[in-house]
Amino acid sequence: PQPPKPPAPPLSSLGFALKGVVRSGDTVWGLVSHPTGERILRVGDEMAHGFTVDRIDVTGEGRLSEADVRAAVGIYEGDYFFGTDLERAQRNTESLPWVDRAVVRRLWPNRIVVQLVETTPYALHQQDGVIYLANRDGTLISDVAAQPAALSAGLKRFLGMDAGVQADEIVPTLKRHAALWSQTETLTRQASGRWDVTFADGTLLRLPRETYEANAALVQFARLQARTDLARYSVVDLRLTDRITLTPATPRDA
Repeated sequence: PQPPKPPAPPLSSLGFALKGVVRSGDTVWGLVSHPTGERILRVGDEMAHGFTVDRIDVTGEGRLSEADVRAAVGIYEGDYFFGTDLERAQRNTESLPWVDRAVVRRLWPNRIVVQLVETTPYALHQQDGVIYLANRDGTLISDVAAQPAALSAGLKRFLGMDAGVQADEIVPTLKRHAALWSQTETLTRQASGRWDVTFADGTLLRLPRETYEANAALVQFARLQARTDLARYSVVDLRLTDRITLTPATPRDA
């Protein structure tokens, strides 16, 4: 059996108002007003006649195909203009990769306009061994291998268990140290919940788990960097607050 049809929306929600009713024998006529003018209709007449979608305009799509956007919107030429579900169309459109936000609106007399703002890649996140472009809140956008190399240039790489969604554990702390943040290439979250930071020169910094201890370790590392030639070391281990462990670089590391 077919599912029941959804109930028709109330006239007022579509911009119509019933002004009066006239009976002539078995026929009932209604005077219906609308911002476009008044109409006299018989009971059973199709309200949608003359109020259909003729055009759907999509703007702002750059890396998305217009066909994918139109499919997500789910509104088509010939649909009843005032019966279109704009909220659902907006939700579906904003669920697409590359879409940061969307606005879907009616434009009288017969157009649906879809305006997109595309998201900007913020970082590289690893999931199931694949590196993805991700936005600021950690939502995966696209496999980095499927995009131009220029899109990933200069982006920080987040590796390890839940590294992307847990980035706020380390990023605000590291950003307090602007010079170190600018040198950062990769942030790796370990199973214990602590982080390692790999800098552009290849130095690996092992941090303690607690935020306040990690911040103190970054201060200590910056001081060490200022007075020591860290190029001689491949790993600087500051996991323990009472000691510094330096691993000399091998000839291959150097």
